[in-house]
Amino acid sequence: MTLPILLSRSEINDERWDALIAKSEQNVAYAFSWYLDIVCDNWKALVWPSVDDYLIVMPLPVKRKWNIEVIQQPLFCQYLGLFSIEKIPEQHFCLFLEKLSSTFSYISSYNFHPHNSAIIRNVAHQFPKYEVKQNHTFWLSLSDSYSEIQAKYSSDRKANLKRGGKFGWTIKSGEDIQPLTHLFQNHNASGIAGGVSDNAYHILSELFEKLKIKEAVDVFYAEKHGRISAGTLYVKTGKMVVFLFNSADLTGRKENARTILLDHYFKVNAGKELIFDFESPEIKSIADFYKSFGAESIPYFSIRKNDMPFPFKQIQNWRVRKSTKTIEAPSEDF
Repeated sequence: MTLPILLSRSEINDERWDALIAKSEQNVAYAFSWYLDIVCDNWKALVWPSVDDYLIVMPLPVKRKWNIEVIQQPLFCQYLGLFSIEKIPEQHFCLFLEKLSSTFSYISSYNFHPHNSAIIRNVAHQFPKYEVKQNHTFWLSLSDSYSEIQAKYSSDRKANLKRGGKFGWTIKSGEDIQPLTHLFQNHNASGIAGGVSDNAYHILSELFEKLKIKEAVDVFYAEKHGRISAGTLYVKTGKMVVFLFNSADLTGRKENARTILLDHYFKVNAGKELIFDFESPEIKSIADFYKSFGAESIPYFSIRKNDMPFPFKQIQNWRVRKSTKTIEAPSEDF
């Protein structure tokens, strides 16, 4: 059987690549070439069956550390994995995992699309060098009517929505991301261990401008008395909407502005064949908040691999253990 082929960024045909992603079962914004170009320092790909015919592809975000190339999941990119228009055979999936392992000695983190989860469960035991972890995000179908979507809210969410409605929020669509990033810098960034680099804001700003060109982004703000207190950013490609970024000041959190904003988005898009991905972190309070909208917990898998020679392997394992912490993000009512 033909093995997957490793391509450098310059060898990837963007038109062919993006056409496959757009038609794939796994279609999500993260995997388009133009998206990867912004969020990755560099990226490569495994493709099958040939350099001129993409039927299955696997984008690989790469960085150079310790003078070697490593795989590391980038910011603003919850998952990648294997993409294909047709169902991916288990045997083919294994060939990609084998090629990945033989090519890269260190994988800091790599997350697979939820549609890859069933196969990974079946084959993970065949790859002992990979450390495999199950994560969860939350998905909400917007195909129902607005009243049907809202009926699935928890009693607490309904109460907070009603409470938030009494505070007189005005919801406005935005063409500028600066109010949202300023909110985050001033009211949320301090809660992130190690802080947030200026480069992260630069990436988000560049991504927003590209998404506007692609007509794939919506930003909504909640304001009162001319003051913006919360904002939400949504990315839509195909039938998938990603809740990519949000922030709120103290007033916005106390007065349920993000609940109002999310409910507004669901109302505007109710009845459409869309899946809304809350892009949930592994933090219980935030997961509970997203679940309260009637969203379903969806598993996806991440892998890690450290096959570097001594002493780099031992040093990096120690660094990972030392830096592993649970970060509790600022919240409104979760």
